[in-house]
Amino acid sequence: MKAYESISDSELLLYLAEKDHTAFTELYTRHWKVVYAICINRIKEPAIAEDLVQDIFLSLWTHAQPQNIRNLEAYLFQATKFSIIKHINKSQKHLYTNEYGLFDQLEDYNLDEVLHYKWVKELIFQEVEKLPLKTQLIFRYSRQDHLNSKEIADKLDISPRTVENQISKVLKILRKVVKTIIFFAFFSI
Repeated sequence: MKAYESISDSELLLYLAEKDHTAFTELYTRHWKVVYAICINRIKEPAIAEDLVQDIFLSLWTHAQPQNIRNLEAYLFQATKFSIIKHINKSQKHLYTNEYGLFDQLEDYNLDEVLHYKWVKELIFQEVEKLPLKTQLIFRYSRQDHLNSKEIADKLDISPRTVENQISKVLKILRKVVKTIIFFAFFSI
């Protein structure tokens, strides 16, 4: 292992192409802290950050032609960025707000720190305010008053199917808003 400490990353990648475990271990030892620092800075959860680091280096190990990687640091940075984005997108599918069905486990994801929850909530309210009045009513009856489709339909003298369609359309709009907010928050941190 001592001999590997003085070898450049480019040379280690050549050895890695031959599935040299010692070369991989040396690359991991050199770079894991930086990859972890980026992950923990964005994700804020040590266990998840550690999993992402492992996945990133596993990807390097299984890379079809690691010898063709020109700049290992750039490769690892890109791999880290994409892993974080993939994790956030995957996590995002499980988020739903109490008011509007968009965030569920806010505390679990620590989004109030990362995304400034009040600001996000205000943007969501603003987006709802842009909707036609009847759509706003339907959505508020559903999310704030917790009425079901039939109750809302009876109250507004429309069909339950119309209520469901309107709620579905609003949720699509608001999910896009939240996705944009998370994307910009990720790159501004």
